[in-house]
Amino acid sequence: MEPITVRPEPPPGHTQHHVVCPHDCPDGCSMLVTVNDDTGKATRVEGDPSNPITRGYLCNKVNHYLDLVYNDSRVLYPHKRIGPKGPGAKFERISWDEALETVTDNFKSVIDEHGPEAVQPYSYSGTLGLIHFWGMDQRFWNRMEAARLDQSICAWAGIWTHIYTYGLADGPSTEDIPDADMVILWANNIVSTGVHLIPFVEEARERGATIVAVDPRKTRTTEFADWHIQPRPGTDGALALGMMKLIVDAGLHDEAFLREYTHGWEQLIQDELPKWPLEKVSRITGIGAQEIEKFARAFAASKKTNIRTGWGLNRHRNSGQTCRAVMLLPCITGAWREKCGGCLSWTGEENWMRLQLGKLQRPDLGDRASKRTINMVQIGRALADNQDMNGESLDPPIKSLFVYNSDPANCAPNTNNVRKGLMRDDLFVAVHDVVWTDTCLYADIVLPADTQLERWDLHAPWGHYIYNLSQPCIKPLGESVCNSELFRMLAGKMGYDEDAFRQSDEDMIREIICDEGHPGMEGITLEGLKQNGWMRCNVDSPNRDRLKHGWPTETGKINIWSEDVKNQGQSPLPTYVPEEEGQENYERRKKYPLQVLSNAPHYFIGDSFQSVPRLQAMMSRPTVELCPEDAFERGIEDGDLCRLYNDRGETYAHAVIIDGLLPGVCSTQKQFKGSNTPGGVNANALISEDLTDIGWSPSFYSCLAQVEKAQSEQDPSTP
Repeated sequence: MEPITVRPEPPPGHTQHHVVCPHDCPDGCSMLVTVNDDTGKATRVEGDPSNPITRGYLCNKVNHYLDLVYNDSRVLYPHKRIGPKGPGAKFERISWDEALETVTDNFKSVIDEHGPEAVQPYSYSGTLGLIHFWGMDQRFWNRMEAARLDQSICAWAGIWTHIYTYGLADGPSTEDIPDADMVILWANNIVSTGVHLIPFVEEARERGATIVAVDPRKTRTTEFADWHIQPRPGTDGALALGMMKLIVDAGLHDEAFLREYTHGWEQLIQDELPKWPLEKVSRITGIGAQEIEKFARAFAASKKTNIRTGWGLNRHRNSGQTCRAVMLLPCITGAWREKCGGCLSWTGEENWMRLQLGKLQRPDLGDRASKRTINMVQIGRALADNQDMNGESLDPPIKSLFVYNSDPANCAPNTNNVRKGLMRDDLFVAVHDVVWTDTCLYADIVLPADTQLERWDLHAPWGHYIYNLSQPCIKPLGESVCNSELFRMLAGKMGYDEDAFRQSDEDMIREIICDEGHPGMEGITLEGLKQNGWMRCNVDSPNRDRLKHGWPTETGKINIWSEDVKNQGQSPLPTYVPEEEGQENYERRKKYPLQVLSNAPHYFIGDSFQSVPRLQAMMSRPTVELCPEDAFERGIEDGDLCRLYNDRGETYAHAVIIDGLLPGVCSTQKQFKGSNTPGGVNANALISEDLTDIGWSPSFYSCLAQVEKAQSEQDPSTP
């Protein structure tokens, strides 16, 4: 059935506005917001049926967006702390002028005494709009020459791997999925984290395609798929290499494609694939040899194969090489020849990185490129241990931390170390946020942020090729301000008088809408976006034809052999290396036998919706999924309060026993708000600050722990 594309009319006395969901999700939904003309209050949020990808419906989270906008937990005014920092901290309301003076006086004194590198920004994906994620804030920090932040906490392993392999060129469009013969959802729980992909995958199935889900967990998506391939966590790379060997040994590979369009294919076949015989791959992955062979042959038989990987592949210590192996599978069969074929992790290389980012961020305002970089994954190490990623002492130490679009007290690994660092008496902390997060409890100053309904922004989604424009439809609540306005205000207080700080958000958007070097943006205009709310990228531009023009890499080909990867001290060919803290670390597993997968929850996106009462009620409480064998061995029954622990920390969750979950694996939610968790901290208390092999991303899933039934059904006291 064709989707409805006619936009509904607002009721009398109301107006309708184009808005886009700003949250960290591949879908980037076009929304229609209805506003009461008399009260100025938003009364309804619904999907825009005219958008060909998001098709007029919203996920369960964003359906409750007005409950976030009009929420009792919103920060509506500037505040300062009036007692000790940490859990139980107290605040009082102050004026914006006092707040700005306090923050900038601290910046100035820290810079005078220690230099600008002692000022550390910390931000990520509280909003993914280009202006408020990556715009005026970067101009401000570039002008200050503050310390840089490696924003690697989510996806750098896969992103940098893709760039080293394919360059700034992404995969097939969502709208082409229905033409595929096989769709592989690899570590990609789309039912919970990308629901708008489902109709396209379902249409492919109706046309005869096989839907495969590759995931160590049982999820809503593995239930949706036709075939669930279930490798042990962190062994996906071995599976992909084993499939390649089977395909090549059977003569089912597309040698003509490899010869014409790839670099290093002969070394792969001669030097790497012989290392991965079927029996070895079966032993590593835990998948039966017959099933691996069946999967490989089905993959080879389907020339029109569409692989959609999720960020689950980015969460392991060996993620870089794992991502390389998986994303190169379509090269073996030549699936890239088909418009619907290939592999897509995200669309950010084209939608984001091919934009005129220099115009947006203005690196010319200072010499910040020469300043040190702190990896956001290791903010605990930097704050508490005064060390960089190489273990070297920070000189100067971080003296001022400015947090926005993020909640490091909950999102960063080794939570206890992060909070220890935030407790330092000599550290000044300012937080700009929509709601009262746990990080606010460690702040000296808390500043009120707005929501998507209150600001301009341009959105380049990372799951498809449609740009969206968001325009403000209600006045900012209380005294809240958007990120860009905040940094204009701070620039004024710092005496930064460059024209760059006087540009409006609309002017900034207009400046970066440019098709120079960006074939996908051909024909997109601000006027068109204002009128329609969204515009489709020109994915069919002749300039985007990789088979004709080659790939945007140094070799002009797909780099199976990557010199960039070699320069990082890794194998230039895709390979598999066991995780240092995973299924094959038998010595550590004697003490901590369960690998913990801290996955994205169905009802929340990070901290963003944990203040919405109805979603809190649906999620109810943090849970830990266990297989029946592991639960029985520990005397755990459904619903029992459990303690998860290792030598880094502990957290608590209620048991959910699931048939079909792999023995030796448990699953819990990432970023559950610590203050809503028994014990006061979430699963990140268990996780190290170790970085991935490529891209310096976090190794959230490279985590071994033990689980036991808690001694008391009463919530344990906060550590």
